[in-house]
Amino acid sequence: MYKSGLRELELHYSPRPKWYFKRAEKILTAVVESYINLYGAKRFLRNLASPVFFDALSVTSFLDELKGGATTIMATILKNTLKPEIGLAIVGGKRVEGYRVPVELDKIAEVFTFSQEILDYLKYASRMVAKVDNVAIQDGFPLYFHMMIISEDGEWTVIQQGIRSLEGLVRRYHWSSTKVKSFVEEPHTGIISTQREKVVIDMTSIKSRESREVCVELVTCDFKRLRKTYEAHSNGGQITLTNLEDVEGEVKLEVPRIKWAIIQSLSQVQPKNFEELLAWRGIGLQTLRFLVIASIELYRVYPSFKDPAVSFEEAYKSMENLNDKCIYEVMDAVKESSLETFLKKVCCNRLDDLLSMLEANS
Repeated sequence: MYKSGLRELELHYSPRPKWYFKRAEKILTAVVESYINLYGAKRFLRNLASPVFFDALSVTSFLDELKGGATTIMATILKNTLKPEIGLAIVGGKRVEGYRVPVELDKIAEVFTFSQEILDYLKYASRMVAKVDNVAIQDGFPLYFHMMIISEDGEWTVIQQGIRSLEGLVRRYHWSSTKVKSFVEEPHTGIISTQREKVVIDMTSIKSRESREVCVELVTCDFKRLRKTYEAHSNGGQITLTNLEDVEGEVKLEVPRIKWAIIQSLSQVQPKNFEELLAWRGIGLQTLRFLVIASIELYRVYPSFKDPAVSFEEAYKSMENLNDKCIYEVMDAVKESSLETFLKKVCCNRLDDLLSMLEANS
C-alpha cells in the first residue's frame, strides 16, 4: 500500500537486499518501455517534469519506500533504459556524475548530430538550472544531484535534488524546456519539499523582479556606493528586517564576507540583465546575497522571502487534471507491459492507493 513515498523527501540509509533493487529495475524498465510504446518518447520526456508523474513511477517500482533516496536509484535505472535508439538520452547523476554533463553532452551531440548551437545551448541550460537552484534560490538545500534528459531534437527536462544533510531532508526541483520562458523568473515546473522554510531568498519570484534589476544596476552604474556598503560590512554582521509582506515577524540576514575582486570583475563585464549577472562564473551564493543586502540598504528594494517549494499534495492540486491523466497513463503502461500478471496487479493497486490518497487530500 502507498503510504508516504517521496512526499516525505527524507533520506533513509537502511540496507536493502539485492533482489529489492533488481525488482525495481525490472518493473521500471518494463513500464517505461511500455509507456514510450503507448504515448511516445516526447510525452515521457515532458511528463518527467511533473513531480506527480515522477512519483507515480517511483510508486509503481516500489522505490517510494526509499523516500528521497529513490531519485538517484531511478536515475541509474532510467540511464540504463533510455537509449538514443528510442530518441532519448540521459546525462548527469549524483554528485561527481553531475559534473560530467558537458563531456556526456558532447557524446550525445555526436549521436543525435546536434549542431554546435544546440550543443552550446544544452550546456548553458544545464549550467543555468544548477546555478539558479544553488544560488538564485537560497533555501538551504545545496544540490547534490543533477539529471538532464534530452530528446533527439534538443528538447530537455532537468530533475535536481538538494540536501540538508544534518536533518536528512531533500528537496526536488523540476524543469522543462517547453515551460522555460526565462531562466530567472518563475522557471520551474515544480519544487517539492517536505516542509516550507520560514525565510528563503527567492530571486526567481516575479515579486523579485525589481530586486533583480537593482542588483544589475549596482554593479553597472552604482559601483562607488556598492563599494562603501562592502567596506561598511567588511567584518560581516547582520541586518534585521521587519514588516515584510512575505514573512511574519523579523527576518535576520547574515551579511556574508565576499571577495571584492569578484564584484570588480563583474562590473567590468557590465551584465545587461540578471541572467547575465547570474551566469558569470564568479557569482556564487555569498556574492549574490551581498548584492541583495546592498539593494535593500541602498534602495529599500526587497526580494521575495517566500519559499517557492510546495508539498506533494499541493503540487497535485495545482495541476489536478493533468496529474490525474498522467497517473492513469502510467497505469495503462503497467497493464500493457511485459510484466507478469501478478506484478501488474500489485503495481496497479499501488497506483490506485496513490490516487485515493491524493483525492482524499484534494
